[in-house]
Amino acid sequence: MKTITRLTRTLKYFDRQVWTLFVADIINVLGTSLVNTFLAIYMYTNMGISMTDVGIGFFVSAIIGAVASYIGGSLADSVGRKKILIAGLAMQVGVYLLFSYALDANFSFSYMVIVMAINALVGSLYRPIPEVMVADVVEPSKRVEAYGLLRIGANLGWVIGPVLGGSLLLFMPYSSVFYITALTTFIYLLIAVFLLRDTKPATVKQKLNLKDIKYILSDRVFLFFCILWALMLVPYQQMYTLLSVYSSSYVGLNEFWVGVIFAESGIIVVLTQFAVSAQVKKFRMTTALVVCCLIFAAGFGMLATSTIVVLPFIAVAVLTIAEMIWSPAAATLQANLAPEDRRGGYFGFSSLFTQVGYAIGPLFGGVLKDSMNNNVPSMWLVVGALFVVCSFGFLLLARIVPAKANGTPVKFWKKKTEAVIKVSDK
Repeated sequence: MKTITRLTRTLKYFDRQVWTLFVADIINVLGTSLVNTFLAIYMYTNMGISMTDVGIGFFVSAIIGAVASYIGGSLADSVGRKKILIAGLAMQVGVYLLFSYALDANFSFSYMVIVMAINALVGSLYRPIPEVMVADVVEPSKRVEAYGLLRIGANLGWVIGPVLGGSLLLFMPYSSVFYITALTTFIYLLIAVFLLRDTKPATVKQKLNLKDIKYILSDRVFLFFCILWALMLVPYQQMYTLLSVYSSSYVGLNEFWVGVIFAESGIIVVLTQFAVSAQVKKFRMTTALVVCCLIFAAGFGMLATSTIVVLPFIAVAVLTIAEMIWSPAAATLQANLAPEDRRGGYFGFSSLFTQVGYAIGPLFGGVLKDSMNNNVPSMWLVVGALFVVCSFGFLLLARIVPAKANGTPVKFWKKKTEAVIKVSDK
């Protein structure tokens, strides 16, 4: 009931653009999670590719996507947000059809890496745009809830997508599922064309110029934030690579139950993200990020204790709590640190770093698994330890982030004092 009440209240003060992006996120993530959830498993089990090589494939494609993300964000400051979003989605439809063809034609691993790289290139061009649009139309004090709302939309897609994908794979080839993903992407394209407006501020006159990277690099606070975000993504990616393979190959779950694990995460987010965002808003963003790192460490660390069937479900529930803190806190801090006239470039630059994290993550996980000789406990302890390192990084970041960008914490004792004063006044 509280979640519904909060959802009703947000209708009154969020721009229609935010709600349109919310719906688009549901459709988009539903489609992409149909295939992305199972790509590492398919390459490992059906194509006979080692986890190290799987990691190399993801690494190469993500590095290419990293460059594209900066270009896409910078172009959004020059030609407009909507044009880049439409162009990227149109090309994305074609890439998913190419994926289907590549699988049916039994492309070799090398050619599959090329297809993955094209997919990363196209997807990264428009990936920063929705968050840029939200920053354009939502005032800073409401951004935590706005980014939380987008996360709810994405996870509504996650509730359906992985389970539906796992179910479809029981009676149809993996290549055919990409047709459905192409269709959902086309629907997102129609929404972008007919329902979204360009939100680029009239004051923004930036043109695409790679020399602007020097300007952003001189912003040491934002640069340190980007480095920490990328570093967090290295262990975080194991939720979608190592955890999938671990659940399938070690715990013994089939594709359907692997899909259920990720659907569980989506359900938790849909039901509790508003409540969590409301609490996150009461703290400094760096404090929230420290807490989420420690929860991530605990979630991955518990996987080192056993391979019983129920453990992946418990671990994902814990990891989802950390995600719900991380997502709105990191997105809000990013938006608050980015100057309005360079917002697209800043978001693109941040996305460049996150893509590097996404690139290293699967490669790191693959090498970690293969080098550990099936020593599962040690593997997960290493992953958890990286999050502990990140928590110390955010403690250092807190010392240099401007207070206005970091958010103002709500002091418990202050609220109590105000309540006592009101009572005494009566």
